[in-house]
Amino acid sequence: MARRHENDADVTVIETDGGGAGVGWFVLGALFGAGLGLLFAPQSGRRTRRQIRRRAEQIREEANEHWDDLVEEVGEKGRHLKESVEDWTDDVKEEVREGRRRIKRKAVSARDDLEQRLEDARARRRSAAAVVAADGVADIDEDDEDDEDDA
Repeated sequence: MARRHENDADVTVIETDGGGAGVGWFVLGALFGAGLGLLFAPQSGRRTRRQIRRRAEQIREEANEHWDDLVEEVGEKGRHLKESVEDWTDDVKEEVREGRRRIKRKAVSARDDLEQRLEDARARRRSAAAVVAADGVADIDEDDEDDEDDA
């Protein structure tokens, strides 16, 4: 949120709620306080130790359940990620194959076009050579006629 300061400059103030770190410390403090309450409660030591042991077992079981859930969730997310990567890899491979096919078709098409142009150029050269050869024969025949007329 922007506020005006005494010298009319904009001042940006970022407010945070502290995130989840404060909650973790609160829970830890609550557990610690509960433990101290059990230790200092007006009951026999044997009964207090039994309650602490039961509560510790409950906490351990809950922690194991949470750990198992976490392991399962991470494993599932890992499988999903692996499947996504495999799908993406397959898509990329298919795109590469299709690109190769297109390049090969274009190369064949370009080669065919080039061969056709080359054949056309050869045909033009042959016809030009034939015309030149025919003109040369005609020139020679005309020279012969000129020589006969002079005689």
